[in-house]
Amino acid sequence: MARGLRAQAREARELHTKGQHEEALARALEVVGANPGSALALNLVGSLHRHFGSVAWNARVSDDDEAASTLELHHHQLALGAFSAAARIAPNCVMTAVCHAEALAACSRLPDAQVELFRVCSMPEANHMDPAVHHVGYDLVLDDSTAKKRKNDALCKANLIMQDFEAIINNKVVPVEAAELLGGDAASAEVRRRANLFSQSYPYSARAQLLLVYVELEHVRALDLAADKQRRLWPTLAVISEAAVVFDRSLLIALFHAKVLFALDEFDEAERECRRALRIEEPTDPNLDDIPPAISVPGADYESRVSSVKEQLRILLKRVIVVAALCWSSIESTQHGDRVDRVLSLRAATLQEHYNRIDPSAAKTISDTLRFLKNQSSWSFLVCPNSSCHGKRFLGIESLWKHMRKQHRDGLWNKLESVLGSHLYENTSNDDDHPFDAITLSKDSHQHDIFHLPTVQPMFKSLLLSPSVGIQAEPLAEMRQRKCREGAEIIADIKKKLRMLPKDELNTEYEELCFAIKDLWLKFLKTSALDHREVILPLARSFQWIQMKISIALSAKDLGRFIGSANIDITFGKVPAAPDRNVSVPLCSDETLKDGEKCEESEIHVVDSNSETMVDQRSMDPPIDVHESGLNVLARIAELELEKEGWAAAMELHSDPDVSSGTSGQSVEEMADKDLSILSVVIQIKSFAELPVLLDEQFCKDNNCKDCGSMLNIDLLLSNTPHFFTIVLNWLSSSESPDILSEFLAGITFPVDTGFFCKSADPSTMYTVTSMICCADESYVCFARDDEDKWLMYDFDTVETEDTWEHLLEGFKNCKLQPQVLFFEVIK
Repeated sequence: MARGLRAQAREARELHTKGQHEEALARALEVVGANPGSALALNLVGSLHRHFGSVAWNARVSDDDEAASTLELHHHQLALGAFSAAARIAPNCVMTAVCHAEALAACSRLPDAQVELFRVCSMPEANHMDPAVHHVGYDLVLDDSTAKKRKNDALCKANLIMQDFEAIINNKVVPVEAAELLGGDAASAEVRRRANLFSQSYPYSARAQLLLVYVELEHVRALDLAADKQRRLWPTLAVISEAAVVFDRSLLIALFHAKVLFALDEFDEAERECRRALRIEEPTDPNLDDIPPAISVPGADYESRVSSVKEQLRILLKRVIVVAALCWSSIESTQHGDRVDRVLSLRAATLQEHYNRIDPSAAKTISDTLRFLKNQSSWSFLVCPNSSCHGKRFLGIESLWKHMRKQHRDGLWNKLESVLGSHLYENTSNDDDHPFDAITLSKDSHQHDIFHLPTVQPMFKSLLLSPSVGIQAEPLAEMRQRKCREGAEIIADIKKKLRMLPKDELNTEYEELCFAIKDLWLKFLKTSALDHREVILPLARSFQWIQMKISIALSAKDLGRFIGSANIDITFGKVPAAPDRNVSVPLCSDETLKDGEKCEESEIHVVDSNSETMVDQRSMDPPIDVHESGLNVLARIAELELEKEGWAAAMELHSDPDVSSGTSGQSVEEMADKDLSILSVVIQIKSFAELPVLLDEQFCKDNNCKDCGSMLNIDLLLSNTPHFFTIVLNWLSSSESPDILSEFLAGITFPVDTGFFCKSADPSTMYTVTSMICCADESYVCFARDDEDKWLMYDFDTVETEDTWEHLLEGFKNCKLQPQVLFFEVIK
């Protein structure tokens, strides 16, 4: 019976091979009619209908597209019916599933085609059937292949077709659907429903998942209440988190994942995701994942697009650090107890437990350090420079020198002793360049070992200088080997100069060589000295950073950090709007402009140090040489990479810790008994001079008397006098006239008070520009005022000095100089 069926199917196929297509189809239909439960016959009918569908379109005449398309679809539907029936009869046949999936795709059912291929590809290979059983075409190659080879070939074809389907969906279907969805109200319920359905239909498309996330973010942004925003953002995080697992090589998915985490104050997870993405060696081309124009990645080639997204990941890393610094500043000034102590004081046992889980060698270093410190009452030792000693430790210079004379004998040692004299045992510890006093060891009330790290500024500086890798600690064993190697090199130089010493001690060359030998010996002692704090401090700082992020998360509600539109706008690259609980000023009213005047498109944000920064921040990893003048100024300088498009100003007020008894920032208070922990004002203005008027008018409009409707007189008052403040200018275009820039620069050094944006507790306090970062013809320069009231100009290569501001500007008269960041300091 089976042989008769296969013989009949073979006859029909032979007719098709000879070009008798209609006769072949008729014979195949007869076979199916007599054997409706045969997958072999059904697959033959399906393949013949598929052929007729292709012929209908390819052989069409020029003016008959519609009829050809109708006939093509008719045959594809008939083929689908046959292949669907065959797949039900032979579900374990990979080739039947492939034919079924192709027929589904031809009938515009790509999601179902993907499901069918995924079903058969995920099936255990032991369950796969030989394709020759259900496909008569294999009869021609039975003698040249095995069942195992045929099954492997069918599985490879299924995987290739699945990749083709995914590419079609991701590169053609999703962009068209996305353009249609985002053409209207992206936050509407219908758009969200369709985006969700799209995401479920195409689970293997990164674009489909990113589209859903984007639409959900638009919905969150449209909500009014901060609590609603937070509630809706968590499900969005679930979607993007799952996508980050599935598409683990997508930089764009990782970036959005990290940004959603950051918006929810999940700083630690955001930082981890950024660093994971930056470690991807061969990421997916971002051009395959973006959704233009809503989400687009600049770059003409793969490398530039990857670089662009990685730059955004580095920017986000620095945002995490800067916002954490601002939050911690608030926690230190407003809270006490365990949340602060767990960051500034670390139990040695807890530190060891942490590193036991992630780096046992670091945990051993901590235990070795504690044991050495208890036994020797010292943090430091000297390392023998001879490699045969493997970095043997010595507590003092005398013991090291005795060891070298005894164990590593050399005829030059006597001559070295003679040359050095009293310098042989010179103590170099006071000349140490490394400030290890930042960490101390003591015991708590329960006699537990406690590492104290009372200042956090060095931690933020380390993080900002290399955000992509974080705080790195050199292993103790490697450090000992390095010091041994470097010390040996110095000793070799000393011996070389000892051999060059002339016999005549009165010779000038003798004296010069003696000075050089003494300097080399002091260098050797410094190089050979190893302080355990040099190893422990980075380990403790890294753990301190983790503890700080935990404390910030626990204190998020106390800090008043609610998810507002501005939080989402800043995070996802839109122009910031006034966040929840903030005073919002509409964009430039008619009364503020004279007839015929145009309102310059600019923004200014006034934000206190307890709030999240409102600046569009960018940065790169290369080290930045920054003079530290307070925690938040350090963070700001290191964190900002300046925008060249537009002029928007962001101003932040901070108090110098040295001036305000350790309080790094004070909130701005509204005198009408309204406590505003965050003040954000968004205004369109022509110049800074208009700002007081706009503030006064708008605040009065927002605070009319409920009884009579008249405007209340409301003032803003700083509760203390900040030692410095920062203005960040973000130019909205690069077409500002030279006259405007010249006028701005000429008057920028005049003393000012805080009255141009807020009343101060001491209105007589005046400020002056002490430093400025500018863009000069596509490069950056920094100007800084020194102690002698002269101006220093720093670029990437040189440092130059000018006596006056006017002389400095004269050097840039032939180039376009745009101020970007201004640092004002109180005039003492």
